[in-house]
Amino acid sequence: MTKRALNLLLIVILALSSFTSIAKASNEKPPFTEIGYQTDGNYYYTFYVDLSKNGPNAIAYIQVQKNSTGEILKLDNFSGKVMLLNPVQFSIKDKATVSFFDGNKLVSKDLKGALEGSVKP
Repeated sequence: MTKRALNLLLIVILALSSFTSIAKASNEKPPFTEIGYQTDGNYYYTFYVDLSKNGPNAIAYIQVQKNSTGEILKLDNFSGKVMLLNPVQFSIKDKATVSFFDGNKLVSKDLKGALEGSVKP
């Protein structure tokens, strides 16, 4: 009986410690900044960069959402750089390429021009 109680206590302690480590990990902020977005008829693209380096800045992440549902889509690949257009607005340097999965379909888009919105630290 004592061995069973000890095993149960160990399992409870392990479970509680794993839950607290998961909660701590989700509270950390990413090391990059949201700098704006672009949208087309079907998708909404949110751009993130590391502003600690001088520009033009490489894109650190692009989040793609489906306009009709707001669903965040899984990225396959992305590349590109952005540069500061004015004190609070960025523009894509040449072009940014993003590929992502819309359901089972792989979609690839080339994005150009100024980003809407402003820097959100």
